[in-house]
Amino acid sequence: MLTSLTNRITAAQVTNPENFLKHRYLHRFVFFTLLILFWQFVTSLGIYPKYLLPSPFDVFETLVWGFSKADYAMVILQSLRRVLLGYVLAVFVGVFAGLGIARYKALDNTLGASLTALQSIPSVAWVPLALLWFGISEAAALFIVVLEAFIPCALGVRTGVLTIPKEIVRAAQCLGSRHVDLYVRVIFPAIIPQLVSSLRLSWAFAWRALIAGELFITGLGIGQTLELGRSLADMSQVLSMILIVAILGFLTDNVFFRAVEKKVNSIWGL
Repeated sequence: MLTSLTNRITAAQVTNPENFLKHRYLHRFVFFTLLILFWQFVTSLGIYPKYLLPSPFDVFETLVWGFSKADYAMVILQSLRRVLLGYVLAVFVGVFAGLGIARYKALDNTLGASLTALQSIPSVAWVPLALLWFGISEAAALFIVVLEAFIPCALGVRTGVLTIPKEIVRAAQCLGSRHVDLYVRVIFPAIIPQLVSSLRLSWAFAWRALIAGELFITGLGIGQTLELGRSLADMSQVLSMILIVAILGFLTDNVFFRAVEKKVNSIWGL
């Protein structure tokens, strides 16, 4: 009887129009619909020439043409390959750097403080240095991606280690856990929630750094396509690439990282 009543209450909550109107997906749909309509309204006024502000329909046509007749799919794959390679390298180095910074006070006072200062530098500021060191090559873009994604990962791991209650570490040491065993069985599992949040932030930094780096190198990529659209005064192509970046960022952050973060927090009881 109680189960049946609970099911009826749950069904009533789902079908309640007020609850439906509060749904976040409906809010997003209404917001973006109004945004597109406003965009179309502004372009219809003719305030700006079409090559500076194309209509939503023009951008949609460019996307259809790009995926059907051009190489937009390959452009996205090349950018994803670069960002994934740089991201994996950055996470590998960042995790060990963060553990070292949290372990040694001298390293924290030097490298840790430097990373905090370097994090405020925008990724585009590293482009001249990368071009001088690596030339107009893929290595320059990878350097920027690794540098930008490495910093939040290292700082996040450091914060996670330093926030572990000292009683837990001392209890593990009293039970005979030392050195590598202490990190594997106590410290690393304890920082998993903070690490997942840091990985999510590092991905956002890596993606932004990649676009900045690709603007100045040769070959296929979203950044190069953006720059090509600018040089040809093709604002539809520029907006198409910006839209692709936004969609990829939304999918990776909201569909993948947020789901992983929610699952980890649930397992860890947070």
